[in-house]
Amino acid sequence: MTRPVFSTELFNARVETQIQTFFDTMNNLYGRRGWDPDPPYREDTKWSNRDFSVEIIARYRDGAYKQVRFIMRNLPGIIREPRSLTDESAIRYEHRFVFDLPREYPQNIGTIRPAAETPLFHPRLASSGTGHACYSVRGELDRILEDLPFFVLLKPDRVEPPSQFQSDHGLNAAAMAWYEEDTTNIIETLDQLWEARHKSGSVAPPQRGRVRILSPQQPRDEPRRRSPQVLGEPERESRVRILDESEER
Repeated sequence: MTRPVFSTELFNARVETQIQTFFDTMNNLYGRRGWDPDPPYREDTKWSNRDFSVEIIARYRDGAYKQVRFIMRNLPGIIREPRSLTDESAIRYEHRFVFDLPREYPQNIGTIRPAAETPLFHPRLASSGTGHACYSVRGELDRILEDLPFFVLLKPDRVEPPSQFQSDHGLNAAAMAWYEEDTTNIIETLDQLWEARHKSGSVAPPQRGRVRILSPQQPRDEPRRRSPQVLGEPERESRVRILDESEER
C-alpha cells in the first residue's frame, strides 16, 4: 500500500468537504430544473436531505474514514427487465451503493469499486443486479457521488454501450442488448419519472399507465464527467459547475 498522503485530520476534512460539494452541485442542478433545493442535514458522519444520504460506516485503525454508504431516493431505477417502459413494477426509487476509500486517498482512486447493495437491471452490473459495478472512477469522492445517480438513470456516458462508445457489453449482456435496442426511450422515460417525483414537491410515483414517451429532445443538465485533478494542481473552478452550452462558450 502506498504511504498515506494526509494525516487523519486532513484526510477526513478533505472527504467532508467533497461530500458537501456533492450536495451543493446537486442543489445547483435541481435549481436549473426548477426543483426546490434541499441543503443537507449533518448528524455525526452522516449527511442527508430528502433525496440523498452519504454516511461513513467504517474507519481505518487511525480513525480515517474508510467506507462510504450512498443512498439515493426519489430516483427511478430499473430492478429487472420490464415488460414495457411503463411497467412500474420494475421500477424502484431507492438505491444503495457502498465503497471503500483507500487510506492513501486521493492517490490510488482507481481502486475504488462502487458496489450496489440493492438490485438494478443494468448493463454494468452482474445479472444478480448487485455487487461491484463495472465503473471507471474519473475523479475524487464528489465526482463519484455526482456520477452514481446518472449511472442509475442509465445515461449513455455511464453505460457506454458498444454501439456508441466502442466499449464492451458490460457484466450483463442481456441488459446491454435491451438498452441498445431502445436507448433514447429508456433514458427519456426514466428522466420523466424523476421529474414527476420532484414536481410541486411530489414524492409519489406516477399513476400506472400515465407515463408518456416523448420525442427526442435536448438532454437535461447534469454534472458532467471531468478529468481527475492532479494532486497539487490548483483548482481551476471557483464555484460549483453546472453550465449551459451557452455558458461554456
